[in-house]
Amino acid sequence: MTQPPLNDLLCGQVDEFSLNALVDLAGPAGLSVRIEIDDAA
Repeated sequence: MTQPPLNDLLCGQVDEFSLNALVDLAGPAGLSVRIEIDDAA
């Protein structure tokens, strides 16, 4: 990952990343991922 996207991610600007990319980055960062889908209210 190049520096500009890494800076965006570290600043919490995740809207430019796909869900798949965020999940792929979580593992190497030592994070676990849980996805929960609920019925719409």
